[in-house]
Amino acid sequence: MRICWIHPTTKTPELAPLWTTIEQTVSPDLLPGTEIEYRFSAGSANFTRSSYAEHLNSVLMLDQAIQAEKDGFDGVFIGCWNDALWEAREVLSIPVASVGEQSMLAALAMGQRFAVVTVSQKTAVAIERDLFAYGLHERAISRPVRSIAPESDGDLLLGAVTDPHSGFIPRFEAAARGCIADGADIILVGCAYYGPLLRRVGYTHVADTGIPVIDSTTVAIKYLEAMVGVSRATGITKSMGPMFRTPDPAKIERARAALAVVEAGKLR
Repeated sequence: MRICWIHPTTKTPELAPLWTTIEQTVSPDLLPGTEIEYRFSAGSANFTRSSYAEHLNSVLMLDQAIQAEKDGFDGVFIGCWNDALWEAREVLSIPVASVGEQSMLAALAMGQRFAVVTVSQKTAVAIERDLFAYGLHERAISRPVRSIAPESDGDLLLGAVTDPHSGFIPRFEAAARGCIADGADIILVGCAYYGPLLRRVGYTHVADTGIPVIDSTTVAIKYLEAMVGVSRATGITKSMGPMFRTPDPAKIERARAALAVVEAGKLR
């Protein structure tokens, strides 16, 4: 099984320790025979905390997703909570998973009410919008998505590669405890990167509560493996009803050309 993991940013050299650590953490949990190739969004401005920027990043990520299907991958993983999941499902004929939808669905089988703790207020807005779109709000707490404070930045992220206990986890727990007080019995890590970083150091529960902290990324990847398996076993990948029916490829290519989507996933 070949899975293409698509990042919303370019492969910035300063985050090299992060990329290596993510791969080393996730790979041992894959099924035998599953391989992940990590692809980055060429031309991204590496900024996601904006609804407008999210749209721009979505174009670049979808360009990589379309190429991944052409390259023979069995499934596509959108490695960011700010995702264009339904748009990707519409244009692809292979299983597509996102860290957000798949981890939320998994949370339904783990607890009664979940919450998401994420990295910024802007990201919280995007995640809550998707949660309502997916129809999952009734299984989440009131104000289901909350941000750490102060918000995450590059220094906090790189620090978490080596020691998340010193910086990230105290901020995360402060937000998580507020969610627990409001009824959450499952906490999802609302970032594709921090989840594996927490799990690799053994942080899987909010201290002294028994409430699980879910590495949403690894859970979603495992879910995608199952989606590929279901597709192979049943021959069904997605509905061809109005929402996800694959459009005429020629018309999609014309639309891409009109918006100046060019080789290497860059925008003119």
